[in-house]
Amino acid sequence: MVITMKEEGTRFGVRVGAVIYNEDKSKILLENQDNGRYMFPGGRIDVHEDSENAIIRELKEELNLDVNLKLKYVVEMFLNSPKTKYHEIGFYYLTTIKEETISNGFKSLDGDGIFEWIAISDLENHKILAKPVKDKVVNKEITNEKLEHIVYREY
Repeated sequence: MVITMKEEGTRFGVRVGAVIYNEDKSKILLENQDNGRYMFPGGRIDVHEDSENAIIRELKEELNLDVNLKLKYVVEMFLNSPKTKYHEIGFYYLTTIKEETISNGFKSLDGDGIFEWIAISDLENHKILAKPVKDKVVNKEITNEKLEHIVYREY
């Protein structure tokens, strides 16, 4: 059972995501959703599951990846959509893999999306749900040094 709560006009969820760089850190791997939005690979955290085990599970289920991960961001997002105010807490991990490990257009093993390598120089042209993490990648502000807490509000 995933950690998600819904009431009329509002929704709360907890998720994990991975910022997956290629070897020279010129591209990141994103999941292309059917609605024209992109997401960092990952998913929802189950009840009684910690974030590290959740991202390990999600990357195995979606991409059959076993990688070393480092927690980089805890992100609280308050997003406004036409019908719902959405509050999400996200745990974002960093890793690097060889680009040939996942081919461009790779269909998720769980069938939910298609993965694409996107050049960091082209990220501004892509709508990514976790905008504050996207901004850190675009501005080359990601380092492996310390854990950061980000609060992002649209309302």
